[in-house]
Amino acid sequence: LSRQDLVPYGVNIGGWFCLEDWFYSAETGPSAGHCVKTPEPGYDAEKCRVKTEDYVADVQKIFKLSPEEARALPRPRFGCESDLINLLLEAGLSHDRIVKLFWQHRRTYVMPVDFARIRAMGIRRVRLPLTWCISYDTPYTIKGKSWQGKDTSTNVLPGSGIVEDPFTNDPAFDPKGINAPSDKWLSIPIAAVEAVLETAASYGVEVLIDLHAFPGGSSAGTFNGIWPWNPRFWSAHREENFRTIICRMLDWMESLRSSNPRAFRGLHGFTPMNEPAHLRGLHDAWGCSTYDLRGAKGWSADASASDVLGVLAISVGEFRRRPGLAANGKRLVMNIIETSWPQCFGAADKNSFGASLKEGMEGVYEDIGSWWRGLTTPSERQQWAVLDIHNYISWNPAVGGFVDIKDHGEFSGRINDLSLPFFRSLRDRLGLPKPELLATAEYSGSTDQDTFNSITSGVGRKPTAFPGFKWWMARDAFLAAQHLAAREASIDMWFWTYHIRKNVNYQGEWSLQHILSPWPRLTTILSCPFQISNCRALGGEALRCIYHGAYMGLLMLFATVQALFRLFGSNVAAFVSTSATPAAFTDDTAL
Repeated sequence: LSRQDLVPYGVNIGGWFCLEDWFYSAETGPSAGHCVKTPEPGYDAEKCRVKTEDYVADVQKIFKLSPEEARALPRPRFGCESDLINLLLEAGLSHDRIVKLFWQHRRTYVMPVDFARIRAMGIRRVRLPLTWCISYDTPYTIKGKSWQGKDTSTNVLPGSGIVEDPFTNDPAFDPKGINAPSDKWLSIPIAAVEAVLETAASYGVEVLIDLHAFPGGSSAGTFNGIWPWNPRFWSAHREENFRTIICRMLDWMESLRSSNPRAFRGLHGFTPMNEPAHLRGLHDAWGCSTYDLRGAKGWSADASASDVLGVLAISVGEFRRRPGLAANGKRLVMNIIETSWPQCFGAADKNSFGASLKEGMEGVYEDIGSWWRGLTTPSERQQWAVLDIHNYISWNPAVGGFVDIKDHGEFSGRINDLSLPFFRSLRDRLGLPKPELLATAEYSGSTDQDTFNSITSGVGRKPTAFPGFKWWMARDAFLAAQHLAAREASIDMWFWTYHIRKNVNYQGEWSLQHILSPWPRLTTILSCPFQISNCRALGGEALRCIYHGAYMGLLMLFATVQALFRLFGSNVAAFVSTSATPAAFTDDTAL
C-alpha cells in the first residue's frame, strides 16, 4: 500500500464541542471503555432508578477537578453532556466553575498544532460536530414541552453559560418515577466556531460544520447529549425549532463573506443534522426503552421516517435563500441514516446496526433517493447538494467471523462481502448517477464495535489460525479497500475520528492520528517482536517522522508569519498569502 491509499477526503473531530462518553472512559478495570456504543444501563423497576454505575465516562478523564470537588461528586462517571453538567451541579460546583471546566477542555482538546498535524497527514477537510446550543450576538428562543404537556421555552443568550433544555415530556422526568433533573447544555459562542474556521484556514484546511445534537435529543445514542433518556426533539415544535437553529447558523455563515473573509475561506459547508432519528426504526419495531415508560408512548411514535425527511427538507430551502454560499463553493451535506426506518431491524438483529447491507433495505434507499431527487435539482446535486450516508461494518453480526480467518485472502474476502458492496451499489440504490455528489461522512477501520473483540484494534482478539497476523496491516488493508471502492464510486469519505487521546482501546482503529501519523505507526512496529520483514517498514516510518515533524514546523511557522502580517501589515499579508505561498503548502499528498 502507498500512504496515500490511507488518506481520506476528510476527518471528523469528535469529542471536542459535542461530547461522547466513550472518548473519556477508563482503559482498564470493571468500567473500562471498549465498546463504541455503550450498552444501555440497567434499570431497577422497584426503585425507578437507572443504574448509573453502568456508565463508562470518567469525569476526571475530561476535567481536572480539585480534590475537594472530586470527593463531592455523587458518582465518578457520567452518561452524556447533560448528565455531566447535572452531576457537577449536584456536587456543588457553581455555574461559573462548570463553564470554566468546559472551556479548559475545549481550549486544550484540539489546538492549532492539531490543524498542522491534520494538514501534514495530507488532509484538507475536517467535520466539526457541534451541539445545537450555539450562542450569537442576540438571544433566541427554543420551544419544548413539560412533563405536564404544557408548552415551555428556553432562551439562548450571548456568551457561554448553562442552558436548560425545554423538553421534559418523558417518563424520565415523572416526579413519581425516575424524577430526573432537566437536561442542560453548555452553550458555544459563535465566536469560538469562527476562531476554529480562522485557524483551519491558516493551515489550508476547510471545516464542515455538523450539528450533532439537538434540544431534547434527536437521535438515540450517547452523542445526543441527553442519553439514556428517550429523544424528544420530534415530539413538539420540531419544524419551528429546526428552522430557528438552522437559519441562525446559515445567516452567520453568509455574513462571514464580508465580516471575516478568512473564516469564510475556512468554511467547507454545513450538515443540518447528524444521523436524524437514529434507531427510531428499532424503537418503532420493538418498542425498546431503557426504563419503564409508565404507559406513555415510545419516542418513535412522535414522527415517522417521512416526517423526519420533511423537517430536514427545510434546510435545503433555507440554503437556497442564501445564494452567496453556493456561489462561493460552500456545500450542504445532508446526512440521512437508514436506522430511522423499522425495516432495518428484524428479530435476529435488534441489537445490531449493520443496516446498510441488510436484505430488504432496497425500499429504504428508494425512499431516501426519491426524496432527495424530488427536493433538489440535478444541477444542485452536482454543485452543492451532497447526500451523506454513513457506513460501519462494526455492528454487523457477521464480523464475529473475522477471528476465524486463516490468511490475507480470507480477510479480503470478508471485507469484500461485508463492506465494499455498500460503496459499489450505493448510487444505483439511491438513483444518483455520477457526477452527483455523495459522501460517507462517518466510517472507521474497525472490524467490531467492541474493540476487545476486533482483530484490527491492537487490543482485541487475534486469528489463531493465521500465523504471522499483524493487526495494523489488516486495518490498513481494510481502510485502503474502502477508500478505493469509494473513490471508484465518487463518494467522499470522512473518517471517524481525528483522535482519541484518553483511551488506548480505541486508538488503533478509530483514531486517525494514531493510524496515519508516523510516530504512532513507528511505536506500533517497535512494540512487536523483531522480524526482518519489519525492517523496511521501520525505516520508512522513521524517515516519515523526520519529514512529518519538519513539515508541521513549517506549517506552524507560516501560520505564525501570516498572523503577524495580519497584525502589522495587511498589504504584505495579502502579498504573502497570494504570491509567495510555497508549493509545499498546496500539496494534498504531503505526509
